[in-house]
Amino acid sequence: MIELSDRDIIAKIKNGEIDYYSLLVKKYTDTIYRFIKLKIRKDEDAEDLVQNVFISFYKAIERFDEAKPVRPYLYQIVGNELKMFYRSRKQVLQLKEDMVGETEEVMIFDESNLKVLSKTEKEILLLVYEGASYEEIAEQFKKPLNTIRSIIRRARLKVKRPYEKT
Repeated sequence: MIELSDRDIIAKIKNGEIDYYSLLVKKYTDTIYRFIKLKIRKDEDAEDLVQNVFISFYKAIERFDEAKPVRPYLYQIVGNELKMFYRSRKQVLQLKEDMVGETEEVMIFDESNLKVLSKTEKEILLLVYEGASYEEIAEQFKKPLNTIRSIIRRARLKVKRPYEKT
């Protein structure tokens, strides 16, 4: 059997002969697997990532320029897959409603401090001070809960800054 170049294989795949894709998979699987295995210890995760790499490459093959080498393109996909893998396993720290202590809360509502806040920030902080839950505030302002949390955090930091300098 005649050995086909990557360029010839990709041309055939683009012409509808999808069975030739298995030649690319066989040719590059070991190399890609070894590289991913260096980054990830778990065999099962490495195998899943290798599979995702070849699925992504297959989906993009119509846009792939067969004049370019395949290996660097595959490694670019590997990089993206590894980023997504690590991002999906990253631990997220949840913001808590009671992040600021009582003494800071009193400091926040000194009238001179409120001048640095926007109207919305003032209203939201006053609702927090009155005991409204973040969910209630989000509903009232028709904003996502995490947006309300961010607004509150930023407002508290704005108000806190003048006291940090002295």
